[in-house]
Amino acid sequence: MLLGVYDNPDTVLEATENLIKSGYDIKDVYTPFAVHGLDRVMGIKRTRLSTAAFVFAMIGIASALTLMIYTSVVDWQMNIGGKPSFHIPTYIPITFELGILFTAFGMVSCFFIVNRMFWGRVTDVIDIRVTDDTFVIAVNVHEKTDVKALENSLISNGAIEVRERINEI
Repeated sequence: MLLGVYDNPDTVLEATENLIKSGYDIKDVYTPFAVHGLDRVMGIKRTRLSTAAFVFAMIGIASALTLMIYTSVVDWQMNIGGKPSFHIPTYIPITFELGILFTAFGMVSCFFIVNRMFWGRVTDVIDIRVTDDTFVIAVNVHEKTDVKALENSLISNGAIEVRERINEI
């Protein structure tokens, strides 16, 4: 794997686009913050987080309604001030709050599972400067890849440093 280190987000975006047009296999682009348009250039699909959030919210709403209807209508019906036992407006605040709670916990769980962030896992930081102010483009090198041409392409696209990484991420 060959790494191109950059110091400007616009340069990284342009370099990534040029490398993809040239036919190189880009493994990933590591950035300290989101670079607008980089996902489109790399062909990364839109996330399904909104669908997951909707599902978690519906589970929370269904749980809240099930609990409140069961307790106030079926299990322990009480006559309080002549109000009906099955009165939907009184269920709205708790239903809303449990929908939010289930969505929050579900999304945090999804984030940790999808990104494989488990307790005790040792992270492999490709370059410590990526967490601060530099950008790294990791390009896979295959048998048919001309490494010298790839190095020249990275440098001509504005890389301040080009180096090879032996172990895979």
